Amino acid sequence: MCVRSWVRAWAPAAIWAIFLFILSATPGSDLPELPGNSDKLVHGAVYAVLGALCFWGVRFTSAFGPPRAVALATGLAALFGITDEFHQAFTPKRTPADWRDAAADAIGGLIGAFALGLLLSRRRDS
Repeated sequence: MCVRSWVRAWAPAAIWAIFLFILSATPGSDLPELPGNSDKLVHGAVYAVLGALCFWGVRFTSAFGPPRAVALATGLAALFGITDEFHQAFTPKRTPADWRDAAADAIGGLIGAFALGLLLSRRRDS
């Protein structure tokens, strides 16, 4: 596989990860306040995107089949979520690292990776 293909496969996930990093570096006072635990839904949603983009990268740069690609993509999204929680702990006016946020990130990553895997497999079967 050439470098250009590898970059094309992984650039969307890298760009989205940079976007998430920038969001985590934003002081809490600059973010809208969300009611209750709805922030877990936001975590899940943005990490579903990361999970799907990681699945895309894994699928097109490895020989892994869909189940392993989903597992690896989920692991990558979850690992990024954990490191992002740690990073956020050093951002002014943000809550300290929260395992529930990291869990929402991992679940979102799984949902995104699984959904894209399912979509691509159905598309190929048609």
